[in-house]
Amino acid sequence: MSSLPVSTLSKTLLYLAAFASSTTALGHTKMGYDLVFPALKKLGAGADGKGNGKDKNAAISARIGWLEVNQGFVIFSIFCIKWAQFGIVDIYDKAFASFYCVAQVYFGWCYFRAGIMEPVTPLWGIPALVGLSQLV
Repeated sequence: MSSLPVSTLSKTLLYLAAFASSTTALGHTKMGYDLVFPALKKLGAGADGKGNGKDKNAAISARIGWLEVNQGFVIFSIFCIKWAQFGIVDIYDKAFASFYCVAQVYFGWCYFRAGIMEPVTPLWGIPALVGLSQLV
């Protein structure tokens, strides 16, 4: 693997992005249990994913999907650690970073428009840290 010299400030920003992304997985899980899953339970899916409501399958799928998103936060944090050590050097890293960051900004916008502000900070902040790391 070829690498480019990574400035201390760039490393710091990427490590901070990694930390923020991994802790976002915890916050995302908490938001699920505090807000999303109780609402899904009303659709017929209990905490264990079982239920008899007419929208049971939709509720179960939404619950699974909500928890599944956490793997993206963790994977992105692993990439940020890699990039802090070796830089964002090849087309694959650049494409992944670009796609993931654009998607996070878009999903942050969706939450913002809906008036749900809690997720906006990590969804906009983490891509900002990664972007800034490439400017310094």
